[in-house]
Amino acid sequence: MATLAEIKELALYAAKGTVPSTFSAEEVDVNQAFVDSLRELASSINQFRKNRYDIYEIIVETADEITPNKIIDSLGIFAEVKVVGQGQKAIFKKKLGKNRAKKFLTQVGLSGVYETFRLDSGTFEVPAHAVGGAVTIDYERMLDGAESIAEVMEVITEGMVDSVYLEVQKALRAALNAKGRPTANKYIGSSFDSDEMAKLISVVRAYGPGAVIFAPPEFVAAMGADAIVPVPANGNYGGVYHPQDIDAIHNQGYINIFRGTPIVQIPQSFIDDNNEKTWIDPQLAYILPTGGERVVKVTLEGDTQIHDFENRDNSMEIHVYKKIGAAILANHNWAIYQNTGITQTYESPYGI
Repeated sequence: MATLAEIKELALYAAKGTVPSTFSAEEVDVNQAFVDSLRELASSINQFRKNRYDIYEIIVETADEITPNKIIDSLGIFAEVKVVGQGQKAIFKKKLGKNRAKKFLTQVGLSGVYETFRLDSGTFEVPAHAVGGAVTIDYERMLDGAESIAEVMEVITEGMVDSVYLEVQKALRAALNAKGRPTANKYIGSSFDSDEMAKLISVVRAYGPGAVIFAPPEFVAAMGADAIVPVPANGNYGGVYHPQDIDAIHNQGYINIFRGTPIVQIPQSFIDDNNEKTWIDPQLAYILPTGGERVVKVTLEGDTQIHDFENRDNSMEIHVYKKIGAAILANHNWAIYQNTGITQTYESPYGI
C-alpha cells in the first residue's frame, strides 16, 4: 500500500498530466495509479471513515497547488494573480502617470456588493471572500467504481477555477457604467458586427501591444467566421471566409481568434434545474489589454477549507470553500460589446 506522501505525489502528477521518472513504460497511466491508491484508502465504508481526513488532506493540498497555476494559465494574459496566506492582505501596485485621474477601481465587498471609487494612491487592496460548493459521495457507487474520490478532487479544482471566472465577470459588469468611462469603449447592437468589434479592439490596442476577447460561448458562437471580403451589394456571392475560422468551427464549434486577437472563453453553466438561466451573461464580451498593466486583479487567500456531513441515506456531502477576490481597474483602456440578439436568459445569483 502506498504511503500518504506517495499518494500526494501521484495526485500532483495526475492533476498536471505528467509521469514520475520512477514509472516504467508499463506504468504510464498515472491517473489509474492514483485512483487505485485512493481506492485502497476507501475500499469500504469503514476504511473511508478511518482515512477520510488523509483523503481530504490530499484533495486540499492538490487543489491549492493546481488551482493558482490553472488560473494563471487561463487568465494570466490579462490578469495579475496574487496568492496570499490566511489573513494576509493582497496589495497591488497601480502605475501612476498622466492618466491617473481616469482610473477607478471596481471590487467586491464581503456583502457581494461592488463599489467603484477613485484611486488616489499607488497601491490598493483586493479583499477576498469565501466561495464554495458541495459534492455528494454515494458509498455504494464508490464501492462499485461508478464514483471515485479522484473525480471529486477534479470537480473541486475545476469548480474553484470557474469561481474565479465568475468573480472576474461580476467585477467587469459592475465596472461597465463606471463614471468616466468613454463612450468609444462600449458598443451595443442587436447582432454581431465585425467592424464594430474591430473598432473596440483598436481602442484597446492603442494602450498596449495587444488585446484579448474574454467572452462566454454563446457570444463566441454568434461571432461566426469573419468575412475577409464581405458580401457585395449585388449579393452574387456570400463573402470570403478565412479557412482557419472554418476549420475551428468544424473542429471545435467556435472560432478561437478574431483578426489576430485571441478569444478566451468564460466557462458557462446554469443556475436552475431546467438549464434555462445562465450564470454568465451571454450577451457581453470584454476586450482587455495584454502587456503593460493588467486591468484584472485576482486574489486567492489562504488554504482551501473542507469539511463533511453524513446524510441519512449514508451518503457523504463534502463541503469546500476558498477565499477569492477580483477587481478591475475601470478606466479607458478596455472595452465591452453587448449583443442583444442573444436571447439566452441570464440571471445573476448576486443581483448584478
